[in-house]
Amino acid sequence: MTLSTAILCSWSQSSETKPESILLADGTPIHLLLMDDLQGKKLQVNQPVHWKVREDLIVDSKVVVKAGTEAIGHVDSVSKSGLLGKSGKLVVQFDFATSVSGTKIPLRGGAGINGGKGGALTWESALWFGPDANLPVGTKINAFVNRDQKISLASETADKSPTK
Repeated sequence: MTLSTAILCSWSQSSETKPESILLADGTPIHLLLMDDLQGKKLQVNQPVHWKVREDLIVDSKVVVKAGTEAIGHVDSVSKSGLLGKSGKLVVQFDFATSVSGTKIPLRGGAGINGGKGGALTWESALWFGPDANLPVGTKINAFVNRDQKISLASETADKSPTK
């Protein structure tokens, strides 16, 4: 066998190596942190909501989603506060997080909040507006993997290669 044939055989064997994949089970929690200040009076339905993954998602000793990775959701419904102390309402839903290999992992779950109690109604307060529904930056919440997902992971050799 010549040197060029040996190099070609070696190259073809290494190029056929497939990335490792892992099964991410339905219902696996992903811990999120809200990055947007959601103020009910300023929101619109379907507006994107940005979250950050709080801690690594590890399955079988492999990192599937790294802490700090962005997750995306959206405003599902919003109603503004109203007269006579009517409280605002806000519902957000989770859409996806991204794995270390760039795969979008569909999520389920969300959060629904009311603006709080409107207080006692008297004739003096008839024009008083109720509280808006708000979610502040830094709100912690869990989303859940929607359906079993087979996720490809970046190979360990690719992760350890030096960057130039």
